[in-house]
Amino acid sequence: MVGRKPLGPALVTHLQGSASAKERLELILATIAGKVAVVDAADRLGISEAMFYKLRSRALQVTLEDLEPKPMGRPVHRLSAEAQLIEELNASVEDLKRELAIQNVRLDLAQGMPQCLSRKSPVAVKKTTRRKRREKASGTRRKRK
Repeated sequence: MVGRKPLGPALVTHLQGSASAKERLELILATIAGKVAVVDAADRLGISEAMFYKLRSRALQVTLEDLEPKPMGRPVHRLSAEAQLIEELNASVEDLKRELAIQNVRLDLAQGMPQCLSRKSPVAVKKTTRRKRREKASGTRRKRK
């Protein structure tokens, strides 16, 4: 063979991760390469053969999913349902704060100028005579001549 000798499962030593995870990955790759039997790999890890097959299948599935082609360019970051809910709630809080500020201004105006709110304008007030008020109170009305 020309060139460097392939490292095979030894490539795992350069990756980031715990020692136990590296050992598992090395054994999975060694069984795939045919260098170690599944029975021996399961014994070294202290698990059953069935569990080793599940572990190997899971590792291969995750690797396969990671190798799926992805669209070119920057990934579009979509907001999760929770993030959307948080944004909506924040917007509602801002709306309510604005409404509260408006109501506070109205309250301040009402407390500061009660005479403007309680009195009616002179044009709108209709004056009644004493006679009309008495007639209204008694419920009788005199006919005009």
